[in-house]
Amino acid sequence: MNRLLDLVVLITVFLVSCGDSSLTRTLPNVTGATGEVLVVMDKFMWDGGPGKAIREQVSPLLVGLPQPEPAFTILPVNSAGFRDIYVSHRNIIQVSTGPGLQKPVVTYTRNKWAETQLVVTVTAADTASLAATIRDHGDAIRRSINDAERERLISWLTNSAGKERSILNAGDTRWDLVLPSGWKPDFNREGIMMISAETPSTTQSVMVSVTDRKAPRIGCIELADLTQRRLSDEVKGPDGGSFMVIEQKVPVSCRSFRRNETDYIEMRGLWTLEGGFMGGPFISYAFIDSATTRAVVVTGFVYAPGDDKRELLRQVEALMYTLNKRPE
Repeated sequence: MNRLLDLVVLITVFLVSCGDSSLTRTLPNVTGATGEVLVVMDKFMWDGGPGKAIREQVSPLLVGLPQPEPAFTILPVNSAGFRDIYVSHRNIIQVSTGPGLQKPVVTYTRNKWAETQLVVTVTAADTASLAATIRDHGDAIRRSINDAERERLISWLTNSAGKERSILNAGDTRWDLVLPSGWKPDFNREGIMMISAETPSTTQSVMVSVTDRKAPRIGCIELADLTQRRLSDEVKGPDGGSFMVIEQKVPVSCRSFRRNETDYIEMRGLWTLEGGFMGGPFISYAFIDSATTRAVVVTGFVYAPGDDKRELLRQVEALMYTLNKRPE
């Protein structure tokens, strides 16, 4: 009797497992380097309007970098050659025509052939419609790839840190920032802290500060002022007499957005050393802590003379978004 019951249980588990593909489906890890996007389209499309739209709208030159760098490294692949190792690439844009299609279709699929993968599919009736659709949706496609890359980096940085956190005390409130392997605290005082990762040729830093006064709202002007004051007061040059400022010769970009039910204001631009000869890109964002109505300002910057800075800044940006309020 016991053997019969064991057999029934075994058969039941087998049938349930077969009926739920999520229990048996195992996806490989994504391939490719951070910032790479595989674009699957026939060569005549790549050389024509659709390819031009991808290069101009999905991967334009980035604002706020000291040298020209595109948003992504685009890797074109002919449709017939899209197989084997290509299908597990981290970011894929598939472009094709569907004669008779009434309206263009743009879809976003996660984890299609690999874990954390993003696949964007664009289909239209002809190449002219494809190019127009890519131009219309270029900003959304670019942001979706940026978001996917940020999520992967946040996961990587968090895993690297384990339980290590840099904790900021601001009155009765405490904030923590992931402290990944290779990153070390620079200073940590009431209401402000900074961490950095340094190599012989690069520096990446993230500063978190909380305003002393209540701030019911914050806009681009307020964020620029807060960022400028914190950088000038806290980040000095090697000689001790110079200090960091926002570069005024190059316009900064500013945007507002909503994330996790919180309104953010974000600024990107270049920093320079007043009284010195150093510089690089920075990102600064701020939001209002609803519990205290004080502004929380997070600024990340990179110094990498002679090196590309896009991916270094992308890592800094991802680390900035690991900031969390600790439970009381």
